[in-house]
Amino acid sequence: MKKFFLLLFAAAAFAACNDDDGEPKIRYATINDGIVNGLMQGINMHFYGTATVTEEQQNSTYTDNEAYFEFAGGPENFSLYMHKTRFAANMPPLEMKIPHTAYTGDGNSIAFSEVSIVPEVNLPNSTGGGYSYQPMPAYTLTEVEGSIDGVNCRVSFICNVPKLGTYRMEYEGKLIIKE
Repeated sequence: MKKFFLLLFAAAAFAACNDDDGEPKIRYATINDGIVNGLMQGINMHFYGTATVTEEQQNSTYTDNEAYFEFAGGPENFSLYMHKTRFAANMPPLEMKIPHTAYTGDGNSIAFSEVSIVPEVNLPNSTGGGYSYQPMPAYTLTEVEGSIDGVNCRVSFICNVPKLGTYRMEYEGKLIIKE
């Protein structure tokens, strides 16, 4: 009987220690060494947060609580990758990129603003085989603004999609440690 209780205790202890439920674990950063003296250091910065999209004509709102943005760049400009981004629940997720965006910085922060920019979407190559980022003028973004302040990121823009509507996207995320 003693062995049975010992075995039961060991099994319970093992189960309590095993918190792997198959879901990816997100670890948030407490410092951001990707920006020093207002300049990006060439380290890709990954942010996880919430994107809220409002369709202006129908006044409907879609919220993505798992929005994943990535900044890649250096001392002059960056590209913003919006992974699996969607403007509505029934929209297929797209890999979008805002390419070559200039910024200003100070300390551990940067800010950027563009009146209008044509994003790129990762689409199948026309020659067959593979994918590449291609300009998507139909998804032109306007009133693009954003900032990274330490570990916090904010991005907003308007996307007027012909025949579908005008969408205002507002994103807030925190820097994650990519493993």
